[in-house]
Amino acid sequence: MYTERVVAGLGVLWRVEQPAAPAALAPGAPLDLRSTIVPADGCADFVLRGDELHVAGPSTTWMRTQLDLHGPTVGLRFAPGTAAAALRRPVADLRDVLVPAADAVDAAVARRVAAALRAIASRSSAHATGRIAGGRSTPAGTSARVADDDRVHAIARATGAAGPIACSSEGWARMVLRAADRAESLGAIAFRLGWSERHLHRKMLAEFGYGYAALRRLRRGLRARAAMHSGAALALVAEQAGYSDQSHFTREFARLNGESPAAYLRSRQTGGRSESGDAESGA
Repeated sequence: MYTERVVAGLGVLWRVEQPAAPAALAPGAPLDLRSTIVPADGCADFVLRGDELHVAGPSTTWMRTQLDLHGPTVGLRFAPGTAAAALRRPVADLRDVLVPAADAVDAAVARRVAAALRAIASRSSAHATGRIAGGRSTPAGTSARVADDDRVHAIARATGAAGPIACSSEGWARMVLRAADRAESLGAIAFRLGWSERHLHRKMLAEFGYGYAALRRLRRGLRARAAMHSGAALALVAEQAGYSDQSHFTREFARLNGESPAAYLRSRQTGGRSESGDAESGA
């Protein structure tokens, strides 16, 4: 089961619970029972699985990751365009890869991030998300959410990212995200920023890890997922999200999510639901 919630000004705290019957996940079990699909969202994450901390680079295509049978996998997904501040490095060389945190950040930073995520992972899923059956919050759940927010912002302080992320989210990166949501051209947004297209592309590679065309494709896919979650018919989703036709929608959706739109909807009927709209996750 997958759950997530937005942490204001920073990104998204997410959690994947192990299946209810881990005995069914023997080495000979089908791959789709021993792993989970991670859709592309253009973001970079700290990921704690078991006791190992990894950095997942900005994703532009779906990936499959192994489940941890001994507990939840938790992560902090940085808002698009902010990972470079958190990792203190350009992120293009991390695109679509998963590496040990020690290969991407200072050892001291990795230790502090891992400690914070371990504390978040140590409690039950209900407390971690601040929810119980029916979507109601409990006082204990609210307290847990506040504690988790404190730990997440401690991660931001540990990486030195709190200030740069706040600035980036209100500056040119925010303008680029909004332009991509409006399907503006590269030339139009570069002109509004007062930059050349080449300069904007270089900035995006350093801060986002990919170019503007990839960002438009990712944001269109997130809009489609959000519309699907609201119950809209697939033909209407394709039109509203900006795909040229149904086959274009199906092909691009599978590229980002690892399955067709129809299969994605079926899997959601048996999986967890997000606490936040996908199109706004971390943006």
